[in-house]
Amino acid sequence: MSIFILFELFILLLFLIVHRNTNIFALINLYFYVLFSFAAVLYFGGILYSGGVVFIGLAGALNSLAFLKPGQIRYIFIVYISTVIVEAFLQPFLTKVPEITPTINHVLFVLHLLVVAKVFYDHLNTYIRESIRAKKMEAEQLKEMEKIKTDFYTNITHEFKTPLTVILGLTNPDSKISKTSFSNYIPMIRRNAMRLLQLVNQMLDLSKLEAQIMQVNYIQTDIISYFRQLIEPFRHLANEKEINLHFQTTVKELYMDFDPERMDSLVGNLLMNAIKYSSKNSLISFNVSKLKGEDKLYNIGYSIFPPRRYYPDRLLKLEIKDTGIGITKEEIPLIFNRFYRVSRNNHELKEGAGIGLLLVKEIVKLLNGNLFICSKPGKGTEIIVLLPLTNKANQTEPGTASAQIIAGNGKHPEFKSPQPKAGKELPHLLLIEDNDDVVTYLETVTANFYKIERAGNGIQGIEMALKSVPDIIISDILMPGKNGYEVCNTLKKNFRTSHVPIILLTAKSDKSSQIEGFEKGADAYITKPFNPRELLLRLQKLIENRDKLKAKYKTLAIVSDIQQAKAPGPDEQFLIKTKQVLEKRFSDEDFNPVELSNHLGMSRSQLFRKIKALTGLSASHFICFYRLSVAREKIEKTNLNISEIAYEVGFKDPAYFSRVFTREFGMAPNIFRQKHHN
Repeated sequence: MSIFILFELFILLLFLIVHRNTNIFALINLYFYVLFSFAAVLYFGGILYSGGVVFIGLAGALNSLAFLKPGQIRYIFIVYISTVIVEAFLQPFLTKVPEITPTINHVLFVLHLLVVAKVFYDHLNTYIRESIRAKKMEAEQLKEMEKIKTDFYTNITHEFKTPLTVILGLTNPDSKISKTSFSNYIPMIRRNAMRLLQLVNQMLDLSKLEAQIMQVNYIQTDIISYFRQLIEPFRHLANEKEINLHFQTTVKELYMDFDPERMDSLVGNLLMNAIKYSSKNSLISFNVSKLKGEDKLYNIGYSIFPPRRYYPDRLLKLEIKDTGIGITKEEIPLIFNRFYRVSRNNHELKEGAGIGLLLVKEIVKLLNGNLFICSKPGKGTEIIVLLPLTNKANQTEPGTASAQIIAGNGKHPEFKSPQPKAGKELPHLLLIEDNDDVVTYLETVTANFYKIERAGNGIQGIEMALKSVPDIIISDILMPGKNGYEVCNTLKKNFRTSHVPIILLTAKSDKSSQIEGFEKGADAYITKPFNPRELLLRLQKLIENRDKLKAKYKTLAIVSDIQQAKAPGPDEQFLIKTKQVLEKRFSDEDFNPVELSNHLGMSRSQLFRKIKALTGLSASHFICFYRLSVAREKIEKTNLNISEIAYEVGFKDPAYFSRVFTREFGMAPNIFRQKHHN
């Protein structure tokens, strides 16, 4: 007992002197309980004769539940259980102390058991009380979340209804707006539609950030040129509200790594927020600079994130300052929370969904940056973003980033629409789309340039593509039956349709979806909403690229090289198989496209469209061209006369053979032989 008391006093005194590392002191003390109990049990003659001293160790183990971490608790219980097992094993070899009579042993046992029971009761009571408190807190949090959700849906509904009111109102036939005056309202309709698109993109970006699936796609280019392009739409918006928006920079150009899409969302939301809370004739400044070594990093306002270590000369500083309503000191830590909106005169401002600044915070976190804010009510707000300045990504031209901004804002460069060529059959376009309105719009855009066929879902689209073999396909991704990825994968692996260019036209704008589309074989990926002239240009260029391949496949010279390749594509496999059939049957004068289609396992119309798409020739012309190519080789390398060669390659009439040969190669067979031998 003296040893126990002295040790406890020593531990207590040491803790009062040091007054830190409470966890270590508790751990030492509880292990002492266990080991002291073990030593006392052995001293008094084992578990049966020690008056329940074994319970002192149990009390130490139970007390660990209140002080220690799960791993530490587990080890202290393992030590205690091990000591009890050793005590039980050594019981026959121990001698009891004579002073511990049965009566004293009984009394001490009861007292020690009561102590352990009290410790156990205290811990159980604490556990139950904390569980009840946690459930109450959870219920309150759920109630608060429900309120937040209700407020959010109310706010976001208001945000959606405002532009929808304008769009539906101006396009309502009952408005009785004349056709001549309606054109004046088109910019207003488009502006409100873009607002809807921005809200949808913000919500999608936020869900990706919170799910930690948003990717950063860095490019290296001049970020100053990028910002000059980015700010123009916001300057126009500010001018409409009679707000002065100035862009200033201390460097003329600065090449660095950044993601245009993420930077557009980051700066765009900050500028929109500044414009929203600024009054008429106020000033907003957007300053970009490279942070200098002597600048202070962390005493420039309230910091959203913990301090980060940076190289001062390798930081980009973005500073957006307004002279708007400002924010109170109490509200500053809250404005980057979900759905929070600034109050003014104790009345909430009714505009905004409360996700813009939250998105800013998450993007800055994703980019390993930091964010500071200074504000005073009635004097305005200053937000500073610090981003690491690196040069690791592939360098691109400044216009590349600007193009991405334009695409991200729904604005596209001017494209010249392709003109239909007179007297030429229109290309066959297959639309695979389940939305009737989208199909109507696509038909309106493409009707003058393409012969259109429509499939209502992925399964129907595959069936129609295999049957008709179109010149080009536009497919949605999210469809019943089979989605756009499955459509691509199926058609690109089938030799009948492997050559057909496929454009995925979808609302899925994230990079991972685009990459998956290209992996499945898509030739182009366009996100909704799209510019009609851009779509027409993509269609035109894909068909032109396919036309360039026709000359490559026409002579079949490439087939010999393909046969040596390890993994020829479906188009090459089709040509290899076709050549194998022609090698065996070209000398048969009765061999025709019908027999070729039977050998290849496809209908005559499918064969015609496939060969036409790959070579630009009809099936019969293709067979004739192959025969003439073999004949030309025989004329060059053998001494057979022209008539014999004509018969060998399947021509009944040598005179007809000469006329066809002359038309195809520009000279008669005998002249071709003389020129070659000379």
